[in-house]
Amino acid sequence: MSIINQLREAVARYPGTRKELAIRAGIDPAALHRFRYGERGLLADSLDRLADALELELQPRRPARPKTKPPKPKR
Repeated sequence: MSIINQLREAVARYPGTRKELAIRAGIDPAALHRFRYGERGLLADSLDRLADALELELQPRRPARPKTKPPKPKR
């Protein structure tokens, strides 16, 4: 799941009002609404403030294991 979708889900689960969350994150409430419903994106600094307001800490994924290909048959 993408970071954006994770943030949208976290906004949806936020126990307070969206306006309260927007004020806490320093984001315009209308911009948060548009972001939540996928109408618009947010700038990186706004996403960072939103993650802070939601008390989220983003962790890098572990690198995927490289897929090994079976050896080619000898001719």
